[in-house]
Amino acid sequence: MKFAKTKKKIFSILFDKHYKRLFNYAFKVVGHRDIAEGLVQETFIKLWDNIDSIKDDERSIESYLITVLKNKIIDNYRKKQTQEKHLNLYKLNTEFISDIDSKWELEKEIDKIYNSLPPQTSDIFKLSRNKGLTYPEIASLKKISKKTVESHISKALDAFRKGLKDYL
Repeated sequence: MKFAKTKKKIFSILFDKHYKRLFNYAFKVVGHRDIAEGLVQETFIKLWDNIDSIKDDERSIESYLITVLKNKIIDNYRKKQTQEKHLNLYKLNTEFISDIDSKWELEKEIDKIYNSLPPQTSDIFKLSRNKGLTYPEIASLKKISKKTVESHISKALDAFRKGLKDYL
């Protein structure tokens, strides 16, 4: 029982003597009051757990506290880096999924518009846009006038402009 009181008294003296300096150091390094306080608190918890094994001279205790605090700061930095890495991966993944979803919705809307067009208009538009045929080539292939091809393309473009206005 007497040992516990002595341990508490020694710890209290060490805490009062070193807390402010350790906190100021941690705060300068991490830049956040709450984090600095937490790191110094963890340092003193480690001191409490190991106080019996530390040499009794002042330099040993001070050296121990500084070393523990530096390690806590390094651990905190690594933890923060890992969290940022995971957060960045999450954001990237979320953006990627969102992009895939919007492309899927766009594809569905395009299919819906194609299906709403008369078959000949749809066919002529696909020859122009998907196959890259010119109006005269389509006219020759379909045995219709170039003006009719233009009319079908114009009708299809109008349907796509109206149907995809939310995507443009």
